[in-house]
Amino acid sequence: MTDIQARLAQTNAKILKARQDRDRDFWRTVTAIWLVCLVIVIAFVSIPMARQADHDWALRNQEQVAFRR
Repeated sequence: MTDIQARLAQTNAKILKARQDRDRDFWRTVTAIWLVCLVIVIAFVSIPMARQADHDWALRNQEQVAFRR
């Protein structure tokens, strides 16, 4: 290989490595955004369900106390 070909191969390897790093960073960011969205959706679904369950539990306890009197 000539000197120019060796430098070209080295430059191409650096470009490939930079592209792979950029792609890896991109997909890492996309994954992080999806995980945050998933956590938000789970919170919006589970918090009202938990509040309703707590409310139902409180009502049952009130009924039990009322029946004991």
